Amino acid sequence: MNTLSFLDAVDATTKITLGVGILVFHQDTVLLEKRKDCGLWCCPGGRMEPGEDVKTTALRELKEETNIDAEIQGLLGIYSHPRYGVVRKYSDDSFSQQIIDIMFFATPLSFDVKKSDESLGVSFLDAYNLPEETTPTIKHVIEDYKNADSIFPIIK
Repeated sequence: MNTLSFLDAVDATTKITLGVGILVFHQDTVLLEKRKDCGLWCCPGGRMEPGEDVKTTALRELKEETNIDAEIQGLLGIYSHPRYGVVRKYSDDSFSQQIIDIMFFATPLSFDVKKSDESLGVSFLDAYNLPEETTPTIKHVIEDYKNADSIFPIIK
């Protein structure tokens, strides 16, 4: 099984890649999925397909991973600094990746939540009391969202 680790620093093998994530907020909850590759809660998201724009990627990944439709409200932020948990390594790879994470925030248009084969679970969780088993990046992103006073995007 290809497992995922979060690293504190880059090395000579590190490649730069682009990731797109979407945080769906409803009242005081946020939709998160528990990833199979690391066992941690994270927002739905993934890599762009050729010809897509970042908003289309976010909405496609959301639908594929959770069965939810949503309306994007805005760009929450762009996270690229290693201290935010963006350096990741899959066990099957000979290199690590520093992900430039583009994060959107959205409101749900549907609530028929279903997990995909990539997930151990999908649920709306308390945004003010996240599980300890949450990815480092998402802990930072949600904290920034709660403390931003509607000043977006956040660039870190």
